[in-house]
Amino acid sequence: MKELIRYKLFLLFSFSAFLAYPQDVQFTQFYANPLYLSPSFTGGIVGYRVAANYRNQWTFVPGTYNTFSLSWDHNSPAFRSGFGLIAMRDQAGDGELANTRMGVLYSYDIEPYPDWHIRPGLAFFLQQISIDFSKLIFSDQLTSTPMPPTSVIQPGKDAVWDIDVSSSILAYSDNVWFGVTWDHMLKPVATFYDDNSRLSHKITVHGGYRYVTKGFLLSRIEESFTIAFNYRIQDIYRQLDLGLYFYSEPVSFGVWWRGLPKNDVGRRVDALAFMAGYKWEQVSVGYSYDFTISRLGLASGGSHELSFIYEFKLTPKKRWKAIPCPTF
Repeated sequence: MKELIRYKLFLLFSFSAFLAYPQDVQFTQFYANPLYLSPSFTGGIVGYRVAANYRNQWTFVPGTYNTFSLSWDHNSPAFRSGFGLIAMRDQAGDGELANTRMGVLYSYDIEPYPDWHIRPGLAFFLQQISIDFSKLIFSDQLTSTPMPPTSVIQPGKDAVWDIDVSSSILAYSDNVWFGVTWDHMLKPVATFYDDNSRLSHKITVHGGYRYVTKGFLLSRIEESFTIAFNYRIQDIYRQLDLGLYFYSEPVSFGVWWRGLPKNDVGRRVDALAFMAGYKWEQVSVGYSYDFTISRLGLASGGSHELSFIYEFKLTPKKRWKAIPCPTF
């Protein structure tokens, strides 16, 4: 029975990944991939930072979603600016449908009041979508054995390039932050055919509050609770993440609920995510598991995610107000 379920899921994703690709990757540990979440996080540290992320979604389904991300950013107090680079590759389905993005990012720090900062951000991307059409399985190939060729017309090209732009703004104080990101401002191409299919705009609204129970803001925070949210809109899709973190130096634990009470496509609850992290001086390592509670259920195998951050810290020449959002 379990093998039958896996086979059905395999056929489903071989076919549907080709048709329903124009949706973005979602990271559970989105604060561990800050430049992907918002260009405003670029340079939001003292010195330099390198972040690496890996996500394996629905592990029981062969050939499904694997995502890799690598980013670098730098804070330049002299120019009140942050500079960054990011590269990401998402490979979906047995047909190796892939989206590769490389971008440069910039943010600027504004201090309208002594205890508040505002950081607008901007990012420019070069994007490629690619596919191995010969590995896809379509419904008209399931009519007989051995499997006949498909009647679906193959695209004239297996890779398409385009450019994209994202913008954002982030406001934060000692223990509160709130931000908005507008991705795919140029609506890049999302098809291998000569039609007008393009990736939809995506709006992300995120924020949270940190309550410090042990330690001091101007020195070292040893223990804290943080509540946070992340809400995304893309075309007809809506998704809300609500989470709670507990940090007790050097470890972190978190739990997230993902879904919506009701939306246009009928999805109510998607997953519960559990996270554990370890932070030691400049190094932060995190692991999370998404327990699927939607109709896809246990047959999906859930999703695993790993994150790694290394900060090359420098001594700031003036008081530096760090962004209070969680490390993970």
